[in-house]
Amino acid sequence: MHRLAALAMFALGMLLGACATPVATTGPAAPLAGTRPDAAAPDGRPAAPVAKPAIDWPAARNGIANALGESRDVVVSVRADGALNLMVPGADAFARDSTEPHAPLRATLDRIAAALRDPAQTRIVVLGHTDSMGRELYNLQLSIHRAEAVAEYLRTRGIALARLTADGRGEAEPIADNATEPGRATNRRVEIIILPPE
Repeated sequence: MHRLAALAMFALGMLLGACATPVATTGPAAPLAGTRPDAAAPDGRPAAPVAKPAIDWPAARNGIANALGESRDVVVSVRADGALNLMVPGADAFARDSTEPHAPLRATLDRIAAALRDPAQTRIVVLGHTDSMGRELYNLQLSIHRAEAVAEYLRTRGIALARLTADGRGEAEPIADNATEPGRATNRRVEIIILPPE
């Protein structure tokens, strides 16, 4: 009887063993996703995942700033977060209540677009600003439309749409006194913020 039970257990063990998935213990492993199959380590293990090439952001930022140079039509500064800020005075950049860039602004944007073509991985945020004359909601909408017009102009000059974001701040972020005409003229501006790749 014990022999019969032992044979039954042996047969059951063989049956279960035949159903199990075999595990390879020799030979090179299959490459992991994101690795190059031809770049295995000498011991046959897969290579580490290939990272996207990073840009040297400080060097790229300095290159853009140097390309734009010192001029009255663009004020270049580095923000606290390391992004590059291009402030374009907008007192005469657009006609009153218009989103169509005047010729001097188009010439400035041509220079900016040329400077921003490389490196192509940078991100570009265009922000429109107005003075405080008129209704607050109208100024906000006008600033958004002007930022979109600038972003579209940069797109037509070879900047990929995927790199561009446009938004407006209206009269919410003045940098001068809105009680005076010179102050209001200073507050009418476009800011172009250049950010490193994510």
